[in-house]
Amino acid sequence: MGCLEEKTALVTGGARGIGAAIVRRLAAEGAHVVFAYAGADAAAADLVAEVTGAGGKAYAVRADVSTGAGVAAMFAFCDEKFGPAPSLDILVNNAGIGSDGQDASLKSGSEALFERMMAVNAKGPYLVTQAALPRLRDGGRIVNIGSISGKVAQPFAAGYAMSKRALQSLAFSTAVAVGKRGITCNLIAPGAVDTDFIAALRARPGFDEGTAQMTPMGRLGNPDDIAGAVLMLCRDEAGWVTGNVIEAAGGVGL
Repeated sequence: MGCLEEKTALVTGGARGIGAAIVRRLAAEGAHVVFAYAGADAAAADLVAEVTGAGGKAYAVRADVSTGAGVAAMFAFCDEKFGPAPSLDILVNNAGIGSDGQDASLKSGSEALFERMMAVNAKGPYLVTQAALPRLRDGGRIVNIGSISGKVAQPFAAGYAMSKRALQSLAFSTAVAVGKRGITCNLIAPGAVDTDFIAALRARPGFDEGTAQMTPMGRLGNPDDIAGAVLMLCRDEAGWVTGNVIEAAGGVGL
């Protein structure tokens, strides 16, 4: 029996990369998982088939969580699968975007890119958390997936770093708001993780080697590294851990 048997979970940005690894890990531990995704229909269908084929329970819903309408549609789907509130045990705010190869520097990053990153990476988790609060059972878990970028100066990606710093602030405020209900809220800040999310960075000559060299553990992360940290925070034993930024970055920044 898994440590999350019969618990319910919602993961945003769950079709690929880190999000998909989180869905797999939670489902493998017995949780019933709804995951939202923006546009990767084939990947979402494959993930549902993979999880159910392994004996787990996963359901996919296409939703743009940067808008109120998208968030409402996502939670209507959750209510259908999980039942009337309160019926949710775990929320993982994972949906996020980067620059995808566009210039995101402080010097010349575009207004449109900045607004899109703030909408998905900061406004989205705010709206999702707000809608989740009445649906979460006492003793539940909220985990935000941020980035080590929210800690360090990144003039080459200032808007992205700002959006991830804002997500840290949301985690702190949420932890205080829900503490008396026994609900925890923490943020995991990954370093460079081997996913399509950083494909444009990894295309630069020497990026992988340079990143590994500056990382005390000597390698890039992988999605399972982050999924394991999420599971750690969702276990019953982590019920006194809240309001923290947990860096899952192989020691970068120490």
